[in-house]
Amino acid sequence: MRYLFLLLLISLSCWGLTLPLDAMQQGFLFWRNQGVQLTGILALALMGALMLMATRPAWLEQWLGGLDHLYQLHKWSGITAGSMVLLHWLLTKSPRWLVDWGLLELGPRPAGAHVPDVWRGIAKEVGEYCFYAMILFMIVSLVKVLPYGRFRQIHKVGAVLFLLAAFHCIYLLPDATRWTPFGLLTLIAGVLGSLAALWSLFGLIGRPRRYPGQIIEIREHDGNVLELEVVLPTDFQDEYLPGQFALLTLHKEEGSHPFTIVREDVQNGSIIFAIKALGDYTRQLIGQVQEGDEVTVEGPYGRFVLPESGGQEYWIAGGIGITPFLAWLEGLVAEGYHRPGAHLYYCVNSRQEILFAERLQQLSKQTGVKVTIVDRETDGFLDPSSLDIDEDTRLWFCGPKGMRDMLLKHVPASQLHYEQFDFR
Repeated sequence: MRYLFLLLLISLSCWGLTLPLDAMQQGFLFWRNQGVQLTGILALALMGALMLMATRPAWLEQWLGGLDHLYQLHKWSGITAGSMVLLHWLLTKSPRWLVDWGLLELGPRPAGAHVPDVWRGIAKEVGEYCFYAMILFMIVSLVKVLPYGRFRQIHKVGAVLFLLAAFHCIYLLPDATRWTPFGLLTLIAGVLGSLAALWSLFGLIGRPRRYPGQIIEIREHDGNVLELEVVLPTDFQDEYLPGQFALLTLHKEEGSHPFTIVREDVQNGSIIFAIKALGDYTRQLIGQVQEGDEVTVEGPYGRFVLPESGGQEYWIAGGIGITPFLAWLEGLVAEGYHRPGAHLYYCVNSRQEILFAERLQQLSKQTGVKVTIVDRETDGFLDPSSLDIDEDTRLWFCGPKGMRDMLLKHVPASQLHYEQFDFR
């Protein structure tokens, strides 16, 4: 979130540098106008950053520490931008309301305050309708009532709304502030955000990291888990690191979904996904995919990768969260490495939910990583106090959010590494 605060600080600084020396002697209408400008630049800067993040640039993902962090920043930037848009609209309407309530009297408008301009009127109308559309757009985005496929399609409207908002802000920028820090930031945010919006509208997001693939084998496991082996060009495997995930498109109308890569098969030139039936779409996959189907894989993404060995460490998995750790173990075997200081706790609701049990035993013997199954029916929940944790202990977690929250009550946040896989 520090990047969000940094962006807000830059916007506030550019606005503050534009204030006249006698600003503190000015009255209500002056500060109302300044508030309109401030909330406008904050909203535009945030929305421009949103559009940039939506393009999923590799450099930004790496800078933020993974695609999950990028999406979390995207979400909170959107919420903050929506708040600024609402405040901007309220400030714009406030003089009229105050006059109607008898709380404010407006003098005659200075002669020549605005040269008649039809585009100025259009820009104001665009801003008005854009506000209502943005509020509706935010409600749809935050209230998870639509299926993911429909949500993804509607989400593209955000690019159109940004283009309209950029036109509104840039065209109505006062001439006196156009080449000030405030005006330059408005122009930069508007232009860069517009380029990102056009990139999105033309369907170019993720194209440099998109690969055609084909399903060559499908395996079903207990616990409603589907394993898909997908053959890909070697360029993908050259970039892949154990623990990363990819955006897999099985049906164009549904779009892409993030799935962890369990392992890569160098000889076959393929990667293997493990998909658990957790949502509406994944529950319907069995029977809807067949060997030979053409798919698209985008990535690899994520920074939940096999760390360098460094003494005592715990790997804690919950349910399908075993997949990145399985990938780590496969990576260790492929490189011929041992990890005797690592201890993997695999937490399941019952013995029937254990995935890849036989393979886990093999990998444990080959890598020296100790594997402990925590069965809730017989062992209860994992007790963090039973772990030998000191200030040098490193912990990695992948699993349900409730389990993560429980761990954070007992483990310093700086020592627990995890990905936030909620992309909505």
